[in-house]
This record gives sequence, C-alpha cells and structure tokens, in this order.
Amino acid sequence: MFHTEEESIVTMINHIAQNNVSAGSESDVADIVENHITKFWSRRMKKILSEQLAKGSETFEPAAKLAAERLSAKISA
Repeated sequence: MFHTEEESIVTMINHIAQNNVSAGSESDVADIVENHITKFWSRRMKKILSEQLAKGSETFEPAAKLAAERLSAKISA
C-alpha cells in the first residue's frame, strides 16, 4: 500500500503516540511526542504536519493531535 508523504507523516506521529500511551495522561503522551518531533524531525516534516493538521484531512490520535497543535503554534509564532 502506497502512502503520500503527508499520510506517512500523520501515520508516524500516531505511531509515536501509540507507542508511548503507557506514559500516563493524554497530555503526558503529547509531551513525549512533541519532544520527539522537536528533536528528530526536520523543519520540512514539521511544516507538513502543521499543514495536515490545518487541513483536518487526516485522522490523528488524540495525544498526537495535541502535540501537533502545540508544535503548530510554535511554528506560526
């Protein structure tokens, strides 16, 4: 199954959130996801993530969406 780059970005953030669900609350998981993306993702990947969030066209895990919203706010600031 082929995915667009945009779909892959959303899938990756969702996987990061799913893999850290044992960290606690949704906010705690979002902190971990946000830190991971800040450290390891390129600016381009973060920009694509922000665009996908703005489009609302992809399905985000709740903690992944919270992390994406936080990151998008930093990008646009």
